[in-house]
Amino acid sequence: MRTLITFLIVFSVVVVIHEFGHFYFAKRAGILVREFSIGMGPKLFSHQAQDGTTYTIRAIPMGGYVRMAGYGEEEELKAGMPVSLEVDENNEVKKINTSQKVQLANAIPMEVTSYDLTDELQITGFINGNEQNVGTYPVSHEAMIIEEDGTQLRIAPRDVQFQSAKLWQRMLTNFAGPMNNVFIDHCVVYCDCVLTRRCT
Repeated sequence: MRTLITFLIVFSVVVVIHEFGHFYFAKRAGILVREFSIGMGPKLFSHQAQDGTTYTIRAIPMGGYVRMAGYGEEEELKAGMPVSLEVDENNEVKKINTSQKVQLANAIPMEVTSYDLTDELQITGFINGNEQNVGTYPVSHEAMIIEEDGTQLRIAPRDVQFQSAKLWQRMLTNFAGPMNNVFIDHCVVYCDCVLTRRCT
């Protein structure tokens, strides 16, 4: 059991350092990092930072991941999906709630018919599920979407997506993880060398 716990801790540290490489250079390139997660599986804790990144700790202590805007992501909304919208005084959407676990005060219930959270930044649907009452709302560039498990993430407009960064920035962001792995390997070898006095 002790060996397993040690392995999980070491493995998680290595993965987190690997993912931090992607995270750091994505931020430098202006790519929105929507989530930085330690662990996998069900969410235990999350914190929404002012820089737009949601930091989460998950139940299974096996590694972690970084979710970059526009990088291998699936659509979070679909036509026919029931959502609730939190809007400001200008009727601009600040939050889109797809979760049954979260209730937003004074939210507008909607059945989505169409949406564009990439370019046009708007959402259209039947208000209160009434097909005779169709509404279209502008969506804030910094709007949040609440996923089914309750995790809140920034939406991913095109200008902050991975594909919008320059080629060399995308390459550096991709390479940063393996680069950190090489750095860790060298640190481990050096420490082993010093501690065991096997350096030549």
